[in-house]
Amino acid sequence: MSSRSKVVAIYALAALLAAAELVVFWQALHPNVSDNYRAYYITRSTTCLPQPVTADYALGETVDFTSAGDRDAARELLPCGWESPNDDGRQSLGETSRMRFAVGPQQDLELELVLKGINLNDAGNRDIRLFAGEEPIGQALLGPEATETFRFSVPASAIKDGYLDLRLDFPNAIETSPGIHNTYWRSVKLISARLSPA
Repeated sequence: MSSRSKVVAIYALAALLAAAELVVFWQALHPNVSDNYRAYYITRSTTCLPQPVTADYALGETVDFTSAGDRDAARELLPCGWESPNDDGRQSLGETSRMRFAVGPQQDLELELVLKGINLNDAGNRDIRLFAGEEPIGQALLGPEATETFRFSVPASAIKDGYLDLRLDFPNAIETSPGIHNTYWRSVKLISARLSPA
């Protein structure tokens, strides 16, 4: 191979490598990822990255989320935002937690949640905002260390493809220690839940 051919080959290889790097750079700036992935990892607009769950549930059943309940069945209703169970429930993690229930055909439902407020650093009342899909269905204040039962009306329109997806937002979640990432903040403990026909 002549020296001229070698120079052309080197330039061609350099151009090919530069093109490959531009493609990688473009994909890094414009990743093809799900909305949930983008919200959790890229825009950081949520602290809850939903994982697949079966959402198996029988209407009218009370689910015990404490360590005394059926851990596996309870876990399959919690896509993200909850710790492992303790004697007095599952602590919320971050500023958002989710629940998912397979409920079948659209119908109006009543949701009953038993929650306990977490008291850290004398943070005061816990603010809870509840959404069914993207539709707001209620708000509650829960005192620190208080255990209360809350009931919310869930419209039939919130059920999509046989599933009810609930989101609990905690606008004043507690920073557990200075500088800790907000995915570890706390707000409430989930003790039990029940969905019943309205």
